[in-house]
Amino acid sequence: MSKSKYNTVNPDDLCEQYGADTFRMYEMFLGPIEQSKPWDTKGIEGVHRFLKKLWRLFYSEGTYNNGQAIDGKPIWTNDTPTPEELKVLHKTIKKIDDDTERFSYNTAVSAFMVCINELHDLKCNKKEILEQILILLTPYAPHIAEELWHVLGNTTTILDAVYPMYNPSLTIENNKEYPISINGKMRTTINFPLDAEQKDIDPVVLENEIVKKWLEGKQPKKIIFVKNKMINVVV
Repeated sequence: MSKSKYNTVNPDDLCEQYGADTFRMYEMFLGPIEQSKPWDTKGIEGVHRFLKKLWRLFYSEGTYNNGQAIDGKPIWTNDTPTPEELKVLHKTIKKIDDDTERFSYNTAVSAFMVCINELHDLKCNKKEILEQILILLTPYAPHIAEELWHVLGNTTTILDAVYPMYNPSLTIENNKEYPISINGKMRTTINFPLDAEQKDIDPVVLENEIVKKWLEGKQPKKIIFVKNKMINVVV
């Protein structure tokens, strides 16, 4: 942007249209902080949609004003998080810690987007997870983080909250997604525990609806199980 080229953009106008948090995160999202970056207000819509999606973890769909639902219903719960939800949270804590330490704000914003997408896929609306996400988000989107913090019933400012600690034991992969082949051609995938043995996988594979379809009622000659790699059903 340059005054001489008459293409300056007033930040106040963008804050009025999208909210200060969207503008703040979009500037971080443009690229590495030490490099010059092209300015294009079209890209701000993506960050704006992210904050709307964050809001929908707390409230049902409603009419939005500056990224916030003004007539949605609260949907967050006090339920205990699942191991998969905790894994998403702690992977995000590690990523945000590392990126913030390196001033890599653009990749941190990307990590937040990935996290919120994964929580939506898991249909996670649990307070224990959402509170930690808000604390992580505070340096990036302080206004919405503070507002949602109080939505969850907190009476003190989020600035006084204890910062989340990364627990590597919660990010350990316990399952492996195996490609399932019929006569050497992959037809589907099935998740098995990492310690699964041949006797554990055989009945599960044979009961899979897609495998049944390709077997066409025939009994397999054998099931080849290569641990942590693949499963092949030979007909």
